[in-house]
Amino acid sequence: MVRTEHDALELIHQKRVVTEVPASGTPSLVEAVAGGPVRGSWRSHAKGRLMYRLGRMLRASDEVLSVRLVEGKVAFVDPSLWPAVYRVAMEPSRRRRTLAGLSPQARELLTAVERDRVVHLDKEGPWTKAREALEERLLVHVSETELEDGRHVTVLRSWRDWVSPTVKEASQTLTYDEALARLREACGGAPAGLGAWVP
Repeated sequence: MVRTEHDALELIHQKRVVTEVPASGTPSLVEAVAGGPVRGSWRSHAKGRLMYRLGRMLRASDEVLSVRLVEGKVAFVDPSLWPAVYRVAMEPSRRRRTLAGLSPQARELLTAVERDRVVHLDKEGPWTKAREALEERLLVHVSETELEDGRHVTVLRSWRDWVSPTVKEASQTLTYDEALARLREACGGAPAGLGAWVP
């Protein structure tokens, strides 16, 4: 059972991919905290507040990568798979295809992130749909942080700004198909698909 951030990080390091909420083929944070399957909404579960708090901590953690990896749901990814995620995120042909159908607002936000490298947004607001579109298509890296005034904000950064030299170098040893295969394997095959960003 997961009770602390340390427990959650240990689970992620062991399993390599843990979704926040239940999804096909992967363990989930919600079920790990609950100690088994959760009926109905996890938010109304007796441990719902702990599940929520741990999810926020993991999204802000430098020890895991938070991406919408399985069935469009947030997944926490161990560093061993970061090169595969970066390789897929930066694949030019994939990026071109995922740009199709983006709203003008989402394109404007993507331009701002690529230009400014880091953009802070309120968690809910006029840019929410645009941010979600970019996150779902793996076009930007998304995390959360707490500002000095105590507000929690969403942080969008370009993948080029996020990547370390070590991860970038390791990603260059992978083909796009190899990177996808590694992610699929870690996600139990993800029968419903890795995400909207996979062609």
